[in-house]
Amino acid sequence: MTALLSVRDVEIDFGGIRALQGISFDVQRGEICGLIGPNGAGKTSLFNAISRVYPVDRGSIHFDGRDITALPANRIIALGIARTLQNVGLFSTLSVKDNVLLGAHHRVRPGFIKAILGRGLAGTVADPEAEACALLHDLGLGEVRDHLAGGLPFGTLKRIELARALISHPRFLMLDEPANGLSHGEVDELADVILQVRKRYDLTVLIVEHHMRMLMRISDHVVVLENGLKIADGAPAEVKADAKVAAAYLGSAA
Repeated sequence: MTALLSVRDVEIDFGGIRALQGISFDVQRGEICGLIGPNGAGKTSLFNAISRVYPVDRGSIHFDGRDITALPANRIIALGIARTLQNVGLFSTLSVKDNVLLGAHHRVRPGFIKAILGRGLAGTVADPEAEACALLHDLGLGEVRDHLAGGLPFGTLKRIELARALISHPRFLMLDEPANGLSHGEVDELADVILQVRKRYDLTVLIVEHHMRMLMRISDHVVVLENGLKIADGAPAEVKADAKVAAAYLGSAA
């Protein structure tokens, strides 16, 4: 089977400090791949390298057989790659629906974002607007679609950001600590939502997460980093049983 994402020997240096050292792994189509490791392990650097926020000093990244190692970040979304942020990046003074519509900017005519920010939306983006409403309904957010994003519960904001990523029609969804700041009940709900959207929208998912119980529950495959090195790569049960992982991460988090 050809991997949807293939990372090969990726290295990133920051001022003489090597943040990533020869990282290689694959993410197969349709799977959820969890990326874990202690603080400073290199998870964020790798995540940003894949989404083209950080340049790669050595190695390569291929998506669906295409070398994207040097591709500008603003061209990633058109390939079917979308990501959420660790800290929610929504506009508090826009409605929930308009925040979601911003995720469709690459699929509509020029001036779309200006129309939303200027509150001149009527009659300009009928199809994406209907799609945004449908996504919000699917994620249990239909009742708040016309509310301003500011002041809504944090768990709700996380779902709104997920809807904004989904409206871009991704094939590969990157989730950066989606459970950060959520209550235990919200974490369980989020896990169910991720599994549902993976199936419903035929997604492949890469997720960075510190909430180990959730990540191990939903992941098909787990990659573990420590000090910029990959120390484990396999099924959740295999990773849990790995002594290096227990010493570096799982044991200290138990």
